[in-house]
Amino acid sequence: MSSRVAMLVEPRKIELRSEAIPTAPPGGLVVRVRAALTDGTDLKAYRRGHPQMPMPSRFGHEFSGDVAAVGEGTAGYAVGDAVMCVHSAPDGTCFWCLAGEEELCESVMSTKILGAYADYIEIPARIVARNCFHKPDGLAYRDAAFLEPLACVVHSVDYLEPAPDALVAVLGDGGFGLLHAQVLRDRGARPLLIGRRQERLDLSRALGIDTVDARVADVHAAIAARTGDRGADALIECTGSQQVWESAPGFVRRGGTVSFFGGLPASAQVSFQAARLHYDEVRLISPFHFGPPAVARAFELLRDGKIAVEPLVTRTFALGDIVEAFATLDGGEGIKFAIEP
Repeated sequence: MSSRVAMLVEPRKIELRSEAIPTAPPGGLVVRVRAALTDGTDLKAYRRGHPQMPMPSRFGHEFSGDVAAVGEGTAGYAVGDAVMCVHSAPDGTCFWCLAGEEELCESVMSTKILGAYADYIEIPARIVARNCFHKPDGLAYRDAAFLEPLACVVHSVDYLEPAPDALVAVLGDGGFGLLHAQVLRDRGARPLLIGRRQERLDLSRALGIDTVDARVADVHAAIAARTGDRGADALIECTGSQQVWESAPGFVRRGGTVSFFGGLPASAQVSFQAARLHYDEVRLISPFHFGPPAVARAFELLRDGKIAVEPLVTRTFALGDIVEAFATLDGGEGIKFAIEP
């Protein structure tokens, strides 16, 4: 028997190849993928490559599915179990793990798994042990696949530590912006989503989130009107745009915090007005990845139905149609797509 695997062979070129079904490693699992989600990192890699995905490369890392094989010594799982997990786990032994900064584990990136756009995927022991969960019966597979991006957002909000009732501007109306707004609201903050895409703005409003259309509104004035002219208490940048990064400190109040969630190319250099940072004590932070506590909290939010993720999936494609799926995303359509083998 074989497994279809989507390979990114060069920018804007995907090939669906056939490989042997993987064997479950000791302590690990093989999962038959039931749903995998597209995301911004995969789209960036599709468009221009990615330093952590040398081509040809498997790709896709947001998924859920059913256990197809159980490795020797793996406890708590049986063939047929529905599971949801993320694509990485810290080693628990390095300097950063011992310092309580597991998201910065020295091996977490080098040992991550890719290849969720496939029929089957191998899950190593370290992920099974720390970042894998039984999928609740009432949770759809494609909703369970949000575990990884939601864990990123949970860590981001943890890192920001917004005060209760803080006005937090979220720049960017993509999937991550919409997830941030919902998690912020769950924490008791007041999110203000700022974007430019009509379908996404409509969705934000339908979710009951305060929303500003940056195409027609003065964003500074909109924030000022909600804060007594002070500026936002905090701001989360979710666009990954250098221009937006550099303008972000101008939207927060004195003593406010700017969190750069949307990544820039590794070689990018950004500039900020020194006086704004120094005399106004504007703090700049930049969260990265997540640790097991954020994954566990993301699981709880999905299990308990506290975050609406289903509306963020614009379309569903079969695995055999993944070329069409990414060409459609590349053309600017949709928020996230589900790939269902």
